[in-house]
Amino acid sequence: MTTNGAKMRVLIVEDQPLFRDLLRTALSAYPTVEVIAAVDNPRDAVRIGISHKPDAILMDVELGEEMTGIEAARKIKEARPQTGVVILSSHKDKEYLRSVAEGRGGGWSYLLKQTMGDTDAIVRAMEGSTWGLVTLDPAIIEYLRPDADSNLQRLTEKQMTVVKNVAGGAKTQEIARRTNLTEAEVDSEIDRICSELGVSGKTGAERRNSVAVAYLNGTHRVVERDPAAEAADVIRIEGAPAVAPPALEPAGTPAGAWGYG
Repeated sequence: MTTNGAKMRVLIVEDQPLFRDLLRTALSAYPTVEVIAAVDNPRDAVRIGISHKPDAILMDVELGEEMTGIEAARKIKEARPQTGVVILSSHKDKEYLRSVAEGRGGGWSYLLKQTMGDTDAIVRAMEGSTWGLVTLDPAIIEYLRPDADSNLQRLTEKQMTVVKNVAGGAKTQEIARRTNLTEAEVDSEIDRICSELGVSGKTGAERRNSVAVAYLNGTHRVVERDPAAEAADVIRIEGAPAVAPPALEPAGTPAGAWGYG
């Protein structure tokens, strides 16, 4: 977590040179972000992630056969639990998502490469990870439905809307606006949801994390993977390979502090 107006120090770990350079250029343009290094392999990621003490790490999942990005991130968080991690992936599969849920403590976010044309979204996810939050890409949440035996089935429609917003990293003000509740009512609703799901937390961030993880563990994906549809999700950069990630927009207004209690 950054303090006293200091820039958020970020490590980028991505094995595709084009995407790595795009990320570095876009994030370096943010006045609140300092990219301390950009590497292409898990060994350097672990070494720099521990020795240089970044606030947040933008970590690709697939980094070769030696070690996955999630495995590398866990090694870093074992040494520095306060480090925020944003996992980048092209996959919506639950096997990858559960890896985030299995991570001990908070400070994990999961973003899809196909939906990362907005640099603000990346910065918000990194900020949330430094505050210890667990968040999912909203595009993933659209495909998840509660399991038949999940405690999520006990929630009202409005409570499920709150749960999905919490899992997507929405702030209290955003949830209030989307649900026509006051901010105080949102906080009370989250407390009731925790009770229904049998989870808890001492702080607001811990309660949100408990809700997000319970949602992830209590849902299944309703749409089978469609290679043609997934291929259509890829935004091509002219002159680049078809599998290239989307071009990133120039930095806009800084995303600002999350400020969860």
